[in-house]
Amino acid sequence: MRNYTIWPQLGIVSLALFVFFFSTALTFPSRLGLTGRYPVAFNTDIPRPSKYVEIDYSTIDAYARATPESATRSLNTLSDYLTSPARSELAKARSVYSWITSHVRYDESAYSGQRYSSEVEYANRVLRSRRAVCTGFALLYKHLLDRAGIEVANIKGYSRTNDSEAGLPIQRIDHEWNAIKLDGDWYLLDIAWAQTTAKKGPDGELMPNDFYFLTEPVAFAANHLPSDPRWQLLHSPISKTQFDRFPKLYDAYFRLGFNEDFPKNGLLQSGGNVLTLTLQNDKDVEFMCSLSRVGGSTATHIPVNIQRSGETYHLTVPVTQRGNSTLYVFAKPKGARSERVKSYEGIASFTIVKG
Repeated sequence: MRNYTIWPQLGIVSLALFVFFFSTALTFPSRLGLTGRYPVAFNTDIPRPSKYVEIDYSTIDAYARATPESATRSLNTLSDYLTSPARSELAKARSVYSWITSHVRYDESAYSGQRYSSEVEYANRVLRSRRAVCTGFALLYKHLLDRAGIEVANIKGYSRTNDSEAGLPIQRIDHEWNAIKLDGDWYLLDIAWAQTTAKKGPDGELMPNDFYFLTEPVAFAANHLPSDPRWQLLHSPISKTQFDRFPKLYDAYFRLGFNEDFPKNGLLQSGGNVLTLTLQNDKDVEFMCSLSRVGGSTATHIPVNIQRSGETYHLTVPVTQRGNSTLYVFAKPKGARSERVKSYEGIASFTIVKG
């Protein structure tokens, strides 16, 4: 999926690498203090994380990112440094997450196909090299928090990562992530995805995509299916057959306010020359669409007719290309008529089949 920026007055469409956007309106009260050799005490007045609460992690993040190398000699010394100032389990969980996302980079060549004698050995290997794939991120997170007395589970399962997989079966278990127990409740997070979809902050520094830190289970299930259905954390777990039918959804779909009851069919049959897609959002949004051959490297902007009734949007697009195509859907909050530059985020991809 790509990100489009449009300059309407010039009639130019610029196609750039898709970047995930996430912002936090940071509001909780923070307090600095001295706790022995640790320069910061993390306040306990952090609200319970949920989609309804935006939390200020800035003090914790700054502390973790500035961790001295002398504290990284071992899993134990690093765990102590990151978690000892914390006065809540959430603060500990965030501090370790912030250090990993700022100090370990995703590298597909890291330990590909190699075995490890134990989880601790693998976590130590990642700590030394600062490179990892999903398993390394998950194991390092687990064992840094284990010393702090916080229960973390490693979860293996299926993931939908590519637009070309929209509505099609995911063939193998290919991913690993975490669940963490905070104050008696389980939450989900995917540090590898948070790091690989990082974006530049105001100062140019890459910032992790916090959408994947303590993600709501419904949104998480759109692209993650654990091999053990209990780790979906859903009241009504979905089956592998159901998961295989899903479109490819991006975090912007949920952040822009689209209904959590997202379209469950990502494989759309087009019998005519047009296709209509229905989405739910109670906010005012604008849309843009593009189409490409499945697996193709280029996409063509296509016109979209939008009809709205209350919170229901009907998007009708032309489909003239025979065979299998990928339909990319982009959206943005509705701007003023005088808006000169429009920046859309990818929200979903569908596979279109036309005979």
